[in-house]
Amino acid sequence: MKWQYLSDEIPQSFDEVKTLLAKNRNITNLENFFFPKHPSELALEACGLNVAELQTAHDRLAEAKKTGETVVIFGDYDADGITASAIVWLALKEYGIVAKPFIPLRDKHGYGLSVGALEEVIETHNPSLIVTVDNGIVAHEAADFLVAQNIDLILTDHHQPEELLPTATAVVHSTQLCGASVGWMLIRDLVKTEFANSLLDLAGIATIADQVPLFHANRSFARYGIEALRTTQRRGIISLLKAAGSLQAEVDSTTVGFVLAPRINAMGRLAHGMDALRLLCSNNPQQVAELTEVLTSTNSERQELTRELYDLAIQQAKEQEDQHMLVISSDQFHEGIIGLLAGRLVEKFSKPAIVLAVSEHTAKASVRSVPGVHITNYLRNFKDRMTSLGGHPMAAGFGVELIKLEKLITDIQTAALTEISKEMLEATLTIEFQIPAELVSLDLVDVLDSFAPFGSGNDYPVFAIHEVKLLTAKTMGKDGSHLLLTVQLHEDAPALKVIGWRQAFRVPKLEVGKSYTLVGVIEKNVWKNRASLQMVIMGVSESTTTD
Repeated sequence: MKWQYLSDEIPQSFDEVKTLLAKNRNITNLENFFFPKHPSELALEACGLNVAELQTAHDRLAEAKKTGETVVIFGDYDADGITASAIVWLALKEYGIVAKPFIPLRDKHGYGLSVGALEEVIETHNPSLIVTVDNGIVAHEAADFLVAQNIDLILTDHHQPEELLPTATAVVHSTQLCGASVGWMLIRDLVKTEFANSLLDLAGIATIADQVPLFHANRSFARYGIEALRTTQRRGIISLLKAAGSLQAEVDSTTVGFVLAPRINAMGRLAHGMDALRLLCSNNPQQVAELTEVLTSTNSERQELTRELYDLAIQQAKEQEDQHMLVISSDQFHEGIIGLLAGRLVEKFSKPAIVLAVSEHTAKASVRSVPGVHITNYLRNFKDRMTSLGGHPMAAGFGVELIKLEKLITDIQTAALTEISKEMLEATLTIEFQIPAELVSLDLVDVLDSFAPFGSGNDYPVFAIHEVKLLTAKTMGKDGSHLLLTVQLHEDAPALKVIGWRQAFRVPKLEVGKSYTLVGVIEKNVWKNRASLQMVIMGVSESTTTD
């Protein structure tokens, strides 16, 4: 693995650490970064939203309220889509429209706004207006179907658009935000500020879960969203946190990414996202308790299924050593798990990965990419052979008829050999800079925490510490797969605890008494209300250039 330093400067003070971290993140306005505007103060244009389209949407909603129309919110089954649905449903209810929420079933309706799903919506609710959240920006056929049915459409989304937009009464769209924050901006000026702000806990979950870059408006939604989560009275969120053993007052981006979002996502992957939506909106203690158990058990099932199917995916991936893009397929793959499998394959092999769940006549694909490969644009070269395609620069999904699959895979992988260079696929450990051992302290952690919330584009800082003396080295964990070291940073320093997750393989190669370069994150560990310093490492070396 290549080590890449973002800066060759070595800070001598905490102020210099802060300056270098800001420079590495291309933060030019420190005031805006450290003290972002509240979402209620964000200008629409600064969020990439069209003011005229938003006003048209407001006018149409005002008409629906006045005439008592039947309105349906057409959502999505991931954490972004579920929270977006909750935001818009709760806000419209406050506004005076009791809308009907609809969350597609992954295996029945597929992804996004489709004719099949709309036929069910019309049969069940017979709406005169449909509002999409987190989907619809490439749903031309479905939009045309609604025109033919004389049903109006307000489309809100954040995915990559095509050159021509679908036919709609209003298109409220921005690729700068996540789906839930687009939905929040839609309703922000429809309801009182206090009520809109009470929904920021939901927008905060989505902003972090959907891994949008945490700068500018997204940093605003993430920061104030986390603040809202720490004080939210929403029964469903409080119940999920308690079930996971997480303290509400200490919620951060890690809590969202590893506790809340996976449990919400699990429902859309294996069951019905509508139950996750009900949990977020419910005030009934008994219903909240029951749904919390459903989400928790479904997430456990998702974890086990992912482990089983990952072994199968690895076997296929190892046979594609010479390919620049992995394509993994099986009729054993569950459609709700393939995105997770693709993500794990990218982590392991540093290559874009397509994972296909194959059925009798069709296959559904989930795709994850590497930095530098805009995967949705790349796949658009083959769109004429797909039944559907949508996504972001780093993630996409598509459908294909089975009869066309083999040729499509061959063409995608052949083109990747020339369009995706070996250099783009080289696994890289990105390091902020070398940090002097004398600065490594709990005070340093406080400086780092000022850059929170962390997430896409603003990762928790990774540092290199040189000339660290190894005191002890052993394995830990039930299966002995993890690494536990104690080290001395300099002569006057106390021993520092160092953890290496899934790095027990290093133990035989390490020599007590020898000095090493450690690369990893420096963090605070709190146990029984006592804070201590620890390091979690990604790399170890006797030199500063190789792993």
